[in-house]
Amino acid sequence: MSSKLATPAVTLQQVLAEQLDELCQQGLVNSYELRILSALKACRTATLGGHWQACDSCGEVKAHYNSCGNRHCPMCQGANRERWLLEREYDLFDVPHHHVTFTIPSQLRALFKLNEKLLYNLLFSCMWDTLLSFASDERSRLEAQIGTISILHTWTQKMEYHPHLHCIVPAGVLIADGKWKAASGKFLFSVKALSQVFRGKFCQGLRELKSRLKLSRGITKANFDWFLKQLKEKPWVVNSKPGFKGKESVLEYLGRYTHKIAVSNYRLLKLDQGQITFSYRDRAKGDVKRVMSLPVKEFLLRFKQHILPRGFVKIRHYGLFSTRVKKEKLALVRKALGQKQKQKLQKLSLQQVIEKTLQQNIYQCKSCKEGNLVIVKLLPPTRGSPSKPAVDTQLKRRIGH
Repeated sequence: MSSKLATPAVTLQQVLAEQLDELCQQGLVNSYELRILSALKACRTATLGGHWQACDSCGEVKAHYNSCGNRHCPMCQGANRERWLLEREYDLFDVPHHHVTFTIPSQLRALFKLNEKLLYNLLFSCMWDTLLSFASDERSRLEAQIGTISILHTWTQKMEYHPHLHCIVPAGVLIADGKWKAASGKFLFSVKALSQVFRGKFCQGLRELKSRLKLSRGITKANFDWFLKQLKEKPWVVNSKPGFKGKESVLEYLGRYTHKIAVSNYRLLKLDQGQITFSYRDRAKGDVKRVMSLPVKEFLLRFKQHILPRGFVKIRHYGLFSTRVKKEKLALVRKALGQKQKQKLQKLSLQQVIEKTLQQNIYQCKSCKEGNLVIVKLLPPTRGSPSKPAVDTQLKRRIGH
């Protein structure tokens, strides 16, 4: 977990507090979206309950409210991200890696929005089928096993809808005799060829799903084949670059992308007279930092379109990293590379994650730095802020006051 940042000027909670009720009254959020946005609004407030803690040395008493734990919440991703990264220490081996991005054309975005789960799954499967076909094709002179860690993102810096996959691919393959063959040249595979194969597989997947799709404006059952023909004639974008020299740079990148959400609190700059101002990176102009303002309603409508379908898995592991085979395959890779075999970490608690990443004891009093924090009262979920409780006589005696 990174070092503590300054308190953000504005939080998503404040934005939700200002506009969420009105969005509901106007029927602009469904019940699933409302449940998630309400959880984000209530995060670390009395609404979710919590507990009072007292220091057994200095006697200071403080309230600690529960987190919502939702994966869309900007305040709940830090510990989840660090726990996930610690677990990836076992998965990764120290070789260069490529960063490959699979993007769909803009003409498909409306169809994606109407069929999120179906088409997000198709995007993942076509990505892996494409990479696998190159690795197994004798023309690639590999005929070997590859792996990738893939992450779904659905947004641009301005929070517009833009589904795409970020894939981390080792720059090499495990060949049949158990040896590691490093990729030669700048790219693992031809980017132009990857784009063409990916386009073909995705269009074929759309054709097979035709009867199950909700169709967007301008697309009908009658003209669906014509629509696919138009898609096949467009250039599709698959980018690939050798972005990582080894495991440490891969972990640094994954730390920024795995548990990222459409907008963080630290990008929110000002909330004033129904307008929210936030920063963004203008990728088209050389990654220049810019600022834009939106009406709060428009801002939340943009944010909510990136809420993932219920139970959807947005980080997936394939090939060498697949849960089913990785213990065996990663052992073979490390042996071939002459790298030390690793013991898989057990699932870590929040306390263990903080201790490993920040070297902090979450039960130590932050005021006196000497005492330990003791829970003195549980706070049930409530709609109002509870009054500060008096520490009873027994507790005073126990903590020495």
